[in-house]
Amino acid sequence: MELTTLNKEYKLLREESEEKFVKMSMIEPNINLVEEYWITSDHTLGNTSAYFSSYEMGIEYAMDRVDYRMTLNEDGQKPFIILVNGKAINTHGQLENFLKGEFKITAFDVVEGNVKRLYS
Repeated sequence: MELTTLNKEYKLLREESEEKFVKMSMIEPNINLVEEYWITSDHTLGNTSAYFSSYEMGIEYAMDRVDYRMTLNEDGQKPFIILVNGKAINTHGQLENFLKGEFKITAFDVVEGNVKRLYS
């Protein structure tokens, strides 16, 4: 997927998520949102979100997701970001840099990494 398309999709998803969070927080003021965005192996944008009644539970879940994403991202070729209530909990995922064009996924490294994992 083109970088401009990924940027538009990311911004739209973030806006949609933010609007939903604002509406839900009017009903339940203590609600906490954890968002996760990543670039998939076929270079599309993946996302998921979860809501928690406790900030501590949200942070704990977010940290688990960070650990999971870091494990998947050993080769540094799968950009991601985890947000809690709209603020990044992890700045090592490179997603924002990737969307700005400051970080490139090298197809050679991705293919080579996958082949190494298959045959090791």
